[in-house]
Amino acid sequence: MPRIPTGNFGNVIAQPAPRVQVPSAANNAGAVVANAADNAMRTMGGMIEEENRQQQALDRAKSANALLDREMQVETIHSEISQQINDGTLPYTDAKNVYSQRIQELGAPKVEGLDPVTAENLTKGFKRAEFKGEMAIDGLVSKAKVADFRAQTDGILDKLGKKAGLPGTDMAAVTAQIDAMDEIGRQAYGAAWDKRKQDWKDNTWDAQLNQQAMATRDNLQGINALQKRITEGDYADKLDSNRRNTLVAKLDAYKTSLIQRNEAAAARAARQQELALKKAEAEFNTFQGMADKGTILSPEYIDRAVAATKGTPYQAGIVALAKQSQETGGIASQPIRNQQALLTQVDTLIAQRGRSPELDKRREQIAKVLNASQADLKENGLRAGLERGVITDMAPLDVSSPESMAGSFAKRLQQADHVSAWAGKAVSPLDASEADQVRGIMEALPPKQRSAAVATIAQAVGPRYAGAIAEQLNSKDKALSLAFASAGDKTTAGRFTSELILKGAQAIKDGTAMKDDKKVTGWKATIAQQIDGALPDDRAATAVKESAYFIAAGIAAENGGSVSTDDIARSVRLAVGGSIIERNGKKLPIPAQMSADDFESRIKAVSPADIIKQAPEGKVRVAGAEMPAAEFATSIPGQELIYAGPGRYAVVVRGRPVTNAGGRPIILEVR
Repeated sequence: MPRIPTGNFGNVIAQPAPRVQVPSAANNAGAVVANAADNAMRTMGGMIEEENRQQQALDRAKSANALLDREMQVETIHSEISQQINDGTLPYTDAKNVYSQRIQELGAPKVEGLDPVTAENLTKGFKRAEFKGEMAIDGLVSKAKVADFRAQTDGILDKLGKKAGLPGTDMAAVTAQIDAMDEIGRQAYGAAWDKRKQDWKDNTWDAQLNQQAMATRDNLQGINALQKRITEGDYADKLDSNRRNTLVAKLDAYKTSLIQRNEAAAARAARQQELALKKAEAEFNTFQGMADKGTILSPEYIDRAVAATKGTPYQAGIVALAKQSQETGGIASQPIRNQQALLTQVDTLIAQRGRSPELDKRREQIAKVLNASQADLKENGLRAGLERGVITDMAPLDVSSPESMAGSFAKRLQQADHVSAWAGKAVSPLDASEADQVRGIMEALPPKQRSAAVATIAQAVGPRYAGAIAEQLNSKDKALSLAFASAGDKTTAGRFTSELILKGAQAIKDGTAMKDDKKVTGWKATIAQQIDGALPDDRAATAVKESAYFIAAGIAAENGGSVSTDDIARSVRLAVGGSIIERNGKKLPIPAQMSADDFESRIKAVSPADIIKQAPEGKVRVAGAEMPAAEFATSIPGQELIYAGPGRYAVVVRGRPVTNAGGRPIILEVR
């Protein structure tokens, strides 16, 4: 029956109107009225039915909205619980309880006033939505539980994998632990667990054996042993064929690489040893060169050289050289005559034994030292001695003026004595740069003052070192060199011969002296005729000739530009420092103011004691034969003499100078 809505989902069942009793004898008018009433009733009933239909449709719409709201609420609860499970704020084990609680909080559906069908449908819809949500929550819980199992399982697998990677791990025990995980493994992975477990075993064994391969890759024996275990031993069933073949190929590559590296290392070691020997040899040669120079070798350098040659045959050589250097000094610090003697010794050995690389090398080294000593001596004698340790320093010298220089020579002359003994001849007490300074000072002075300055310096250093200074200046200022060579000599008028030399050089330079252009009869020719044959040394003869020429030019400058024959003869006497006489058929310079008879008297006055001073062994060598020094002294007057410097003469027998046992010429001093 249709219900009549009463509002708020309430209704009542519609009932038919009460039947009206009319008399059967009603007239036509009554019938009309009755029909009209009946139609009215039918009309009202249709209206009621329409209203009922409309109310039912509205109830169904409201029921549908209520059901959709509940479904959305359930979906929201599901989403929130899912999020809480995912972010860890809700344990998945509590999810169903939380879901039930949240559903209860929503309440039951309101069905009052609804028709029974709608109410029933709404109630069933709510239950379906809640059940669907519950199933979704069950899915979340199940998924989370599987994830938990997997996390636990993966954690165990990871830890066992790390344990398997440790050296010395018992892989059988690790594998047994994996097999014991089947229950939780299947909870986590289901049917896929068996494959995952096998994959883990394969990967772990592969990693383990690859680690063993890495650990033994530098050991050929270990590589071979591991390879055998993998191919036919207890590891043969641990890897599939692909992994096994790959690992065997890797071990083969390790073997090849190791063999190549060993060969390369051996070749490299040989090269390094060869290089070390070459470096040691170079270090030894450098050290020997330094030691031969005679300079003081620092302890630090010696230690460095010994360390650089460690493990090579050259180390012992360096130690021996260092000891020799400390005890006797190097070759270069030895007197030059000793250096020459060492070279002669090596040449003698070569002549007696024949050539060898060692002797040739030693000869080359000694010759190099000797040549360097001679070259440095010629270039800068005093500094050559300093560089070779003959002296340890150079005393300061005041070169601001000739007078200040003369007053500061004392210490320097002692050092020049040491270097001269090393050189075997007089060495200038001036360093090369100081000699240049002296030359610069002299150039600024007129000839007379220049001559006085030369005399001041020469008197301070003495004739021997004045001559050495002259030799030092020779290549740069010939006239000044000659002035120093004649320093101290004076004319009969009492002035220095050096003044005439310097004046003549200036006159020639200025053109105030007559030019000598006559090769046969000119000044130079006349001077040469008088000097030739008087001096044994060509260089000394040339210096005397040049000195005489400058003196002649100086005399000419004072005489209006010309000189006489007597002036030329005088210039020769001044240049020689005395007269030139004929003795035993040969020219011989004798000291100034001394006649030939006076000279012979002085020669006859030479006593045995004078000779023994130069030959302390008491013997001299005459023409290669030894004889007593006293006996030799008695034979001197009739012997040939050679000029050896102002007032100094060497005795010559059969063309050979008479020497002492050390080979030094016997010199007669005639003053």
